[in-house]
Amino acid sequence: MKQIFGLIALLLLPLPGSAQILKEGRLERVTQLTHDNARYENPQWSPDGRHIAFTNYGYDNLYVMKADGTDMHRISDKTGVGFCYQWSIDSREILGTDVSRNTVAGKMVRRQAAWAIDLNGNAERLTDDVVRMAPAAWRYSATGEVAVMSLDAPAVHRKASVSKKMMKRAASAVANTSFICDPKGLWVVDAQGTKTLINAGPSFCPALSPDGKRVAFNEQNNVCVINIDGTGKRVLDRGFNPCWVGNAQVVYEQSTDNGHTYTASDLYIIGADGTARKALTTTADRMEMCPAVSADGSKIVFTSFTDGQVYCADLK
Repeated sequence: MKQIFGLIALLLLPLPGSAQILKEGRLERVTQLTHDNARYENPQWSPDGRHIAFTNYGYDNLYVMKADGTDMHRISDKTGVGFCYQWSIDSREILGTDVSRNTVAGKMVRRQAAWAIDLNGNAERLTDDVVRMAPAAWRYSATGEVAVMSLDAPAVHRKASVSKKMMKRAASAVANTSFICDPKGLWVVDAQGTKTLINAGPSFCPALSPDGKRVAFNEQNNVCVINIDGTGKRVLDRGFNPCWVGNAQVVYEQSTDNGHTYTASDLYIIGADGTARKALTTTADRMEMCPAVSADGSKIVFTSFTDGQVYCADLK
């Protein structure tokens, strides 16, 4: 079973409104994007599809490269910055948190701070060190851009740098919805910071559908889908790290381990109603993990546990 790393906050942005074409369930033009001795995970597309961000295995450091794999460079060397980072809606910045440990009264205390990092690596510190931070999510209004920190951190308001048209889209309820996973379950957090429990019990890796109506998430070793109000829960399959393809399909990894390391992993696609399950990969020389689908649904990026590298493919 995947290790649950504490509290999780996740923001997903809406797709342009259009009729959905279901994917057949195959990959074409699989391309290796990174070529080095490092090990990477958690790749995420920028909303405009032009860049891919990713982190080292263990979530230290944050990298960005163009969608074709060129111009790869590190934009942050902070500890833990690659865990639950989020692109801004204009694809110009990434909101990330770092982790530090300090001794207070003889006890080790884990602290966090939030940073806005642009594609050149320029970072603006948004909060002081706090003991806990969840969610750390971009929030948007019609006139300004806000990074909201709950629990021990106050909200930090930042001036918007995007067009009025973009800000109108960003101010939607979908763009301002995020999540927290804690030992009690999965909570949805709205634009005002109100927290509502929608699934009781261990839950992690939540992903909001583009229309904002459903959430795909992990419950223990299963991929599930539930309505945003907590009704209509459905177990789709055993697996991890779900992501949406439009509003009707979910891509996820199905990995196995021996208690010490992964022994196999492939990617699958399934209908949100639990039908039409199909393997996207059946390779013997790669263990595909950490899938992320581009906003337009045409591309998928993932990592291979076998070599630790980042790959991209056309999703058909």
